[in-house]
Amino acid sequence: AGQRLLHIIAIVVSSCAAPCAWAADPATQSATKPAQTASLPATVEPLEQADLYAKVAGYVMEVHADIGDHVKAGQPLALIENPELESEVAAADATLRAKREMANAAKASIEQAKTMQQVARSQLAGYQADQKLSQSTLKRQEELFGGKAITEQQLDDAKTKAQGAQTQVEVAEAKIASSESEVRVAVANHAVAEAQVGVAEAEVKRLQVLLRYTKIIAPFDGVISRRLANRGDLAQAGTAARTAPLFTIQRMDTVRITCEVPESIAGRVTSGTQASVKVFGLGEQSVDGKVTRFAAS
Repeated sequence: AGQRLLHIIAIVVSSCAAPCAWAADPATQSATKPAQTASLPATVEPLEQADLYAKVAGYVMEVHADIGDHVKAGQPLALIENPELESEVAAADATLRAKREMANAAKASIEQAKTMQQVARSQLAGYQADQKLSQSTLKRQEELFGGKAITEQQLDDAKTKAQGAQTQVEVAEAKIASSESEVRVAVANHAVAEAQVGVAEAEVKRLQVLLRYTKIIAPFDGVISRRLANRGDLAQAGTAARTAPLFTIQRMDTVRITCEVPESIAGRVTSGTQASVKVFGLGEQSVDGKVTRFAAS
């Protein structure tokens, strides 16, 4: 175990956040003047640490990790049950299906309106042909009536037919105008229905994301250093006041060693400055390394 810790500390020093001990660059020192050093207290900290809270409230149903467990990124640590949220997801799915059916119906209405418009245009073409024929018949009847070849009653019949044909043309033109309006309304209704489908899909995705938060997972490879989750506990959402984390995870493969540097030497400490770390837990063994991070504050 001592060898393993020594290896970890050696890695630590190569990526420390601030100097733990300082020594001047020997190249800048006089041959007769010893290098200046400063011994400072330091702390060992994990490279990364995260408190894991519940995103949604619910009862803890499963716990898969305990203090000291080494876990991998993405590994489930606990499961929270939230029946209300599951019901909301089911209701949102049903609403989405209904909105899609309404969008399909609106699309079918467009096709129907276009079909009716085509029928109206076909009828108009037929009525226009009848109108043309009735006008020609009326003209011939008027010529015959001028030559006393037909009676006034026959001329009146021709005029009535011509007027009827004109009326039918006007009605067909009105139907075409009406069908064009119906097509525009159907297109607008379809656009609204598609927008409602988009809103319903967004709601389903939002609830599904919240449902995924019922699984507490490890954000990175590390060690569980604290566990406050037990089966049957009521887990509150992390946004609530006085909420305790369910787990604390620390990344321990690489750690940081930090310390406060006195003002008298702070100006001479930079990244790359030599540092020697004495680890009391390892029998006061020393590990040499370099400063890699300096706050400059």
